Amino acid sequence: MRKKESRQLIESFCSSYPGVCASLRLEPTLAVYEVVSESIVVYAVDGIPIAFEYEGALVPTLVSARMSGLGTLHYALVDEGAVRPILNGADVMAPGIVDSSDFGVGDVVVVWSADGRTPLAVSRALMSSTEVKSKRRGRALENLHYAGDAVWRISLEVLKKFGRL
Repeated sequence: MRKKESRQLIESFCSSYPGVCASLRLEPTLAVYEVVSESIVVYAVDGIPIAFEYEGALVPTLVSARMSGLGTLHYALVDEGAVRPILNGADVMAPGIVDSSDFGVGDVVVVWSADGRTPLAVSRALMSSTEVKSKRRGRALENLHYAGDAVWRISLEVLKKFGRL
């Protein structure tokens, strides 16, 4: 990408996800690489796939979520029974969430294993964290990207290409 486009992309991403940017030390002067595969667009900065495009918006990848750590983005911890369906692309159901940060409808939420060590998916909230805790039923989070999907595979290719894996 051109320098101006790279700067704008990083500034846009950082305004939406300041915790990730601070943790990964993303600066507008860094070069951004656009990787397009299977009509999926992933953006890499300094060899790290930081985001992908989803419905015209930038969404953090699992790689950037993992590297920035639990708590830099909205999060939900899920019980062991929810892991397999989530890794097969299923949405996250409210009963499977054992803990979470405060989030609202439409927020990007990273789904982590119950121990908080492994990010499983990046999702969009279909209900607020308050609703999840009070209702305890229904679809809570829409799965946008999960370990093993196309964005994940592209991210791994980027990490290998830049010698980060």
